[in-house]
Amino acid sequence: MRLILLTAAFLMAAGLGAQNADKPVDPVQSRLEQLEAELRSLRARLDERDAKAGDEALRLQNLIQVYGDIGLRYHALFESQTETINRPEFRLHLGAYGTAYEARGQRIRYNLRMTTFTQDEKGKPVPTLAWLPFPGFGAPQLLAADRFLVEYTLQRTLQITAGRFPSPYAGGELLFDADYNFQGLCESVAFERLFAGSARRWLPRLETVGIQSYLAQNNLGLPSASGAGTPVYFGAQLRIDVAPFELPQSAMEGGIAPEVTSELEFRTALGVHYFDGEQAISQSIGTGLLQRTTNVLDASGRVRSEFLLGEVYFEVLFLRRSRASLRAWFHGVLNFFASTQVIGRGEKNDQAFEAGLSWGMPSLREQWDFRLAFRYFYVEADALIPEFNDEALNTNIKGYEFSLSVAVFPNVVLFGLFTVSEREDYELFGFGRASRREPGRAAGQSLRIRAGIYLSF
Repeated sequence: MRLILLTAAFLMAAGLGAQNADKPVDPVQSRLEQLEAELRSLRARLDERDAKAGDEALRLQNLIQVYGDIGLRYHALFESQTETINRPEFRLHLGAYGTAYEARGQRIRYNLRMTTFTQDEKGKPVPTLAWLPFPGFGAPQLLAADRFLVEYTLQRTLQITAGRFPSPYAGGELLFDADYNFQGLCESVAFERLFAGSARRWLPRLETVGIQSYLAQNNLGLPSASGAGTPVYFGAQLRIDVAPFELPQSAMEGGIAPEVTSELEFRTALGVHYFDGEQAISQSIGTGLLQRTTNVLDASGRVRSEFLLGEVYFEVLFLRRSRASLRAWFHGVLNFFASTQVIGRGEKNDQAFEAGLSWGMPSLREQWDFRLAFRYFYVEADALIPEFNDEALNTNIKGYEFSLSVAVFPNVVLFGLFTVSEREDYELFGFGRASRREPGRAAGQSLRIRAGIYLSF
């Protein structure tokens, strides 16, 4: 009896299978199944993104986060084919930041960082150099707090920072080196936050930034105030970013618009910077790899104190949606307070500019991220504040530089910079050997090589 029942069940299953095989495929049902699969995939991606966003929000709300980097490099400087510097160097940044309060559109954060710092041959501190030559056995290490700040943000629109903080300005290191930190107050207002969603896609940034910095500390530290002037700085910058081909929504009906659609973006910054106290700080703050300031600013040959700098920065970003974008920039500066160098000559040496091109990732985080760059710079003797700009530039210099950075592992970057420069005016102080005539040859040039590795965490 059991054998008969099993045989009947087998025959019925075979019949049903044959019936289903003969049944034609329903295109509507197939399309529905495909859409359900796509929705499941989309839901999985959204869940993954929400999880990452939740982790990031939790991380930002943590009271303390440790960060920093450790770097090693080889630094060689040859002037007129004569070896001037040939040494290994190291750098250490170790800091902590966190969110002390965040609620009702308000946020208070802090940041504290220690770093290696150096002194020039006269024992004066150099605020734009964090790389130190390898110390002798048992020699003490020089560490200092280069950042200590409290930051208040209201509705992601108004931000006020107090303490010692890095430069928030757009642009490169022509005016302010990446290692230089202001001390005082900084205010920024992001007006694009007030626009409607579609307008913010075409105008991703409309922001003003202002800084008030005070360097003099009297008998409490360097530099000290004197009759030569009290070192104070006031500056502001207006930043405008425009993405002309940004689309408010995807052209495909029912699709989800990506976060970025435009492949092209224009970035512009207009700034004004006032600084008083150059004569005072040139006596107490070193200029880095040079023994003294390159500024003149006076027909009598004396260093004047005041600067009034106007700047314009323009940048074009191509392949904005790609991981490796192409960037071209121009940064120009004019010092309105510069004077003629020699009585009877109209030249004021008041101009500086930098133009460059780079290809690669904006931040080197993942393995094999890279950035290749070239820049040409031209800096006259009285155009910039020499204690605060790029360590390889100072003033009274012109030349070009190639650089390449590659992340061989996540957060482990190999880098190299090759710089060729000479004095813009051979009669004034600066990098490059002076010449009695305009040679236009290598005898008056400087060759600088910096190559190394750093690990960030």
